[in-house]
Amino acid sequence: MTQTTVHIINHTHWDREWFLTSVYTSRWIPGLIDKIEALAAANPSFKFLIDGQTLVVEDLLRVAPEYEAKVKQLVRQGQLIIGPYYCQPDWQLTGGETLVRNLLYGRQDMNRYGQRNDVGWLVDTFGHISQSPQLHRLFGLAAVYVWRGVPALEPYFNWQSSDGQSLPAINLFGGYRNLYGITHAPEVAITRLQAEVDKLAPYYPTPDIPLFDGYDLEEDPEDPMSFYQAELANLPPDIQLVESSPYEFAQVVREKVETKPTIRGELNSGQFGATFPGTFSARTYLKIMNHDCEQWLFRRAEPLAVLARLKGRAYNAAQYEACARLLLQNTVHDCICGVSIDQVHEKMEYNYRVVFDSVCEDVEQSLAYLLRDLAPGPYAVSTNPFSTGGWQVIDNSLYEYKTVGIGVWPLNAKYPIEQPETPVETWRWQNDHYTATVNGDGTIQIGAATLGRLVIYEEKGDTYSDEAGTERATLRPTGSIIVEQKSDKHSVVRYEIDATWREVRLTATVRLWFDSTPLVRWQIDLDSHGTDFKLDLVFETGQTGQIYAGMPFDVVERPAADTDLLPR
Repeated sequence: MTQTTVHIINHTHWDREWFLTSVYTSRWIPGLIDKIEALAAANPSFKFLIDGQTLVVEDLLRVAPEYEAKVKQLVRQGQLIIGPYYCQPDWQLTGGETLVRNLLYGRQDMNRYGQRNDVGWLVDTFGHISQSPQLHRLFGLAAVYVWRGVPALEPYFNWQSSDGQSLPAINLFGGYRNLYGITHAPEVAITRLQAEVDKLAPYYPTPDIPLFDGYDLEEDPEDPMSFYQAELANLPPDIQLVESSPYEFAQVVREKVETKPTIRGELNSGQFGATFPGTFSARTYLKIMNHDCEQWLFRRAEPLAVLARLKGRAYNAAQYEACARLLLQNTVHDCICGVSIDQVHEKMEYNYRVVFDSVCEDVEQSLAYLLRDLAPGPYAVSTNPFSTGGWQVIDNSLYEYKTVGIGVWPLNAKYPIEQPETPVETWRWQNDHYTATVNGDGTIQIGAATLGRLVIYEEKGDTYSDEAGTERATLRPTGSIIVEQKSDKHSVVRYEIDATWREVRLTATVRLWFDSTPLVRWQIDLDSHGTDFKLDLVFETGQTGQIYAGMPFDVVERPAADTDLLPR
């Protein structure tokens, strides 16, 4: 008779802002810590993971600072496991530098409390980026637990980044709560244990199976190990139970499992665990605000502050970390995905404005230090280590800028801008790369391609999943095309839209920017009222090709249609 060893891992998945804001959920944490302390005192082997993050502790101490000593004691005893992350963001909707800070602040917090957790915990992430193994390796993590997105029922695999680095991964295709609440129904607790073992055993290469006792926002933890020890006489003789932790079980896998399949790149399959693709487009304004704050903080404020320090300005590291932590709180997966209650997202908007206003003021102060010794005139200030160039409108002139790395560069080429506000039926632009015609319907014709058609479709999905219906209307300009700006090197044309469909009302201002580069730029200022619709910007190129998506630290190729589905 082969004996199966069940490794029990206790945890909570702390959705701090999903159906409530953290103003409320933070008040539950003191009670959670008290119960963990009581369970730890009764069972010295008891261990409890707080969702792989340190933000829960930060929230706790914000409402109950007197708990700090208690938390430190539990952490140092190894009975309360925090980190390795600061929070649980959506890794696809969060910028690369923000993800690095998530690991960095998680490590700092762990060091502050005297613990090092070397195992990642991504058990409710709505899909995983391709470079996640590299980022985990960068911070010395030895393995990672994942759920959702894995395209195979493999309990263990080597997850390989696009750069070639690999990380051992443990796949929770049985869920992260398959042993939850056994003391709530003790009469079926042993039956449940046997059923889980029977269900999962065929997939595991060795007789070692992890089972997880935890639930979303679990504030009343239990000790399944002590419960089953009291029922030892009734346990199946072929099942052995051990108290474990994510790190300890990962060590068991490392020692016992010699060969594992390799899965490369991003993990977005919804075949064995939903990845909720609708979240990419739910509450898009939050994604835009997040992007803007990331750009201003990490690509402008911080690097400009480094340059300004050379001119004597103090570098305010505490302010930048506070902004980054607040930004990270908004990237928690339910938040940035847009699937929480309205009050959560209203709080996010406030946080974004706090960060944005703070870093904008800081940028102005850094620029004042950088430019105070220079002669009056227009300059380009670059925080980009690579050469770059482009065009920028300043007042009534178009300037060409060229930079060669980080620094301050004078602007030389200057072209006067006319602002004719001339109505036209069509508009033509030609440069060294293409010839374009703006048609009366607002589309752009470049060769056989018709670009920029705005189309309304029915949308029957929800915040988690999209379900596009049939095409219902094509939006056309209300009135003529307007030539808004023109110079020797660029032109901007504009048109207005005012359309209704059923109860939907759409108004928009569309600007098309042409210059000497290979790019055509669309700027669409949209105001919409109504529900159950989506607006697509359609590019009919008449060509087939590949689809590429920008992800943190990578550009990934994706199929035009998802075929990785369960059979109906």
